[in-house]
Amino acid sequence: MRRLDMPKFKEIDLYYRRSLDALIQFAAVFTFDGTHPLHVNAVFLYGSIIELSGSLIPLLETEHFSAIPIILRSILEAYVDLENLCKEPKYGYSLELKYLNESLKFLKEARNAKNVYLDVIAKAPDYEERVSAMEAERDRLLALGYRDLNRYERFVKASLENEYRTIYNSLCCAAHNDYRALRERHFENKGEKATFHFFKEADTGDLEIFFGIASELLIRASFAIHTLLSSEKLGELAKLRADLDAIRGDS
Repeated sequence: MRRLDMPKFKEIDLYYRRSLDALIQFAAVFTFDGTHPLHVNAVFLYGSIIELSGSLIPLLETEHFSAIPIILRSILEAYVDLENLCKEPKYGYSLELKYLNESLKFLKEARNAKNVYLDVIAKAPDYEERVSAMEAERDRLLALGYRDLNRYERFVKASLENEYRTIYNSLCCAAHNDYRALRERHFENKGEKATFHFFKEADTGDLEIFFGIASELLIRASFAIHTLLSSEKLGELAKLRADLDAIRGDS
């Protein structure tokens, strides 16, 4: 871990751990309407962001660096949905359509006799009823003008088009085993000597970027949910925001 002792990364690492601990404590005192779909779904999304963010620390400590950008991609996707949902509650209908379309795709695949994994689903006594109910709800939402937005459209709606074309593109490479990520992960070429690696030593600059992005997403997601729920922790969040800006030299 010698290369991880660089001052800049160490500062970001310490901030990340401290802020994550604080944000978990802040979330423990959330007050929200457990029967309100907006509140429930926003809390679900935020909970996933907190949990996934926490998983980056053991990956760092055990030197499983290749998984970090893959997890970070999921955090970014959850943040985009949370940001859109908090700003525009009707965005939840797009998320509902996504759920219905994917569920119907899965259920209808059960009719394919060649797929042995889904045979038991097609034989369920309420199969046709479930499919009909989902199709009716999907058609109702479509008739009201709602759409199942694709990933690009979701980023644009969150005013993150540039992030989609840069940060998200890079993180997707790691998740999809793009050759760019595979070469970075396993190959090193120094002069005429090419070396292939399993569990390649981390690049401090990359980790600084990854944990900087993760810190930014945590703070933005926290402001979104705490603002939605009219939390008393907004002042303390502002202090965490200022601390991160100071580390990055933005203040």
